[in-house]
Amino acid sequence: RHLPHRNQARAMNDLARELLRAQNECTLCWSARDGRAVATIVSFVELEGALWMTALEGTARVQALRRDPRATVVVTGKGTHLGAGRCVSLQGRCHFEADPEVRSRFFTAFAHAVLPHSEKGATAMARSMDTPANLAIVFQPRKVIPYDSAARMARADSL
Repeated sequence: RHLPHRNQARAMNDLARELLRAQNECTLCWSARDGRAVATIVSFVELEGALWMTALEGTARVQALRRDPRATVVVTGKGTHLGAGRCVSLQGRCHFEADPEVRSRFFTAFAHAVLPHSEKGATAMARSMDTPANLAIVFQPRKVIPYDSAARMARADSL
């Protein structure tokens, strides 16, 4: 599953990589035209250090990210084997992938990440997603800020 990627994020530690493999939902944050912070929860798949998501053409989110591609993504371990006390905040930039072959591979990977236990469902989902109106957003992390509450508590206990 080779997909093109940009510069790898600096300081992507083991916890961050584990969270991106274990989770398939994140909070995507961007700025509105007037500077207000805006956020929503979206599904994603991590491919080669980038987070790939979808959005429909013409939405406020797409317009805002085209105007200003800077974004923040927060991924938590809640609902995974890593637990709720672990998360990573990623600061970076988004771009929209236009190559039809790359988009098709992304939609297939995305559908399998969202529906890991249903090959038939994932295949149908990927096929239905691959339309011109459904965009592939690629978030490339540039700054990684991991947080591990268990590790912090252990350090505090050892003082």
